[in-house]
Amino acid sequence: MSATIRKSPGGDGQIIVDAAAAAEIVKVLARHNPGASKAALTATKAFITAVTTVAARLGTKKQRVIVAHERELTEVVQAVVADLTARTPVELAPVRVAKVEVSKGEGLGPLVDVEEGRRRLDAMAIPMRLEDWAGPVAGPRDIEAKFGTKRSTLHDWQRRGAVIGLLKGERKHVFPLAQFVDGRPVEGMTEITGIIKNPRAAWLWLIQPKPSIDGSPLDKLKKGRLDEVVAAAQRDFG
Repeated sequence: MSATIRKSPGGDGQIIVDAAAAAEIVKVLARHNPGASKAALTATKAFITAVTTVAARLGTKKQRVIVAHERELTEVVQAVVADLTARTPVELAPVRVAKVEVSKGEGLGPLVDVEEGRRRLDAMAIPMRLEDWAGPVAGPRDIEAKFGTKRSTLHDWQRRGAVIGLLKGERKHVFPLAQFVDGRPVEGMTEITGIIKNPRAAWLWLIQPKPSIDGSPLDKLKKGRLDEVVAAAQRDFG
């Protein structure tokens, strides 16, 4: 058996118990127990192999510690065996994995050119006013009248990303009013627009509830939870 239970090639002093060693164990058991059935020999071999493999992996130092407490080791093994044998066959039965059914979808379908793709998208698109999804908005003149904010200041905020301006028509920008608190931009807007470059995408992201932060990012900004919102933006767009 010494030829099949061998030292680890890594030089760490551990013993390797391989399949050949297990077969050698069965031969020794059969020779010393000529009346034992094949099933009994196989079961005993499996038990001895399992225990031997675990012990061999411990290394020489740990093995010596265990051997020094041989009585306690015997009691522990007996307790484990008693617990296993007391279980019902259902508890000991291996879990059987059902055969995986491989299914295939319909695929992407035939490719179409760009013009046909746009035509199909136009046919599916539902016309919607900007205010219907962005909420109340106002132009520079209305914001100046409402908050007293000069147009030059508003444009500077927009240039720095402190406020979000949405294009309405070909050239006119309007500003969602929900981003202002006491006439000033919500703190943290610059960080968000620095991550989400597209103004429409940024505003839509800000006003939609996100389960990961338990609310809308805009509401969280108004409550001073900038770090949490920035982290969420980086996860989604970083």
